[in-house]
Amino acid sequence: MINPFLKHCETRLEHLYSASSKNGLFMNHNSAKIETKSQPSAVLRLAFLQMLGTIVFSLVLYYCFDMREALSGLFGGLIAALASAFFAGRLFATKQDVQAEEMLVRFYISVMLKVIFTLAMMAISIIVIEVSILPFIIAYLLAAVVINWLVLLIPDPELV
Repeated sequence: MINPFLKHCETRLEHLYSASSKNGLFMNHNSAKIETKSQPSAVLRLAFLQMLGTIVFSLVLYYCFDMREALSGLFGGLIAALASAFFAGRLFATKQDVQAEEMLVRFYISVMLKVIFTLAMMAISIIVIEVSILPFIIAYLLAAVVINWLVLLIPDPELV
């Protein structure tokens, strides 16, 4: 007799496998190659929503406080949006049929470069431009975390 939890896990894995093959991620187990169908529309939607959230938050800051806080919020959100766009651009620049190891190495290098870019832009904004820290950090977190979570709630017609 199969444990109900194991049966549930097996069913869930089958569902995820069928969904991933429908969404464009295929793993050929014999040759360890990964084929991807890039979906730049999803990345563009995320970048657009990050920019929109940043602009709305900056306008609220301008209305409630002043120009310095609004620009600080704008810089924080821009850093998050540009870093995400850079990361996505590096990933979608790959060939359609690559070795799994090569794709993983490219992913890790892209993440490392995104972190370096983010830290460098934050240092420049804080030291050189002298942004107001609180709106800057809140706007960064809004664009980098909250918008990414909210995007997951929006159904994608290409994936359904």
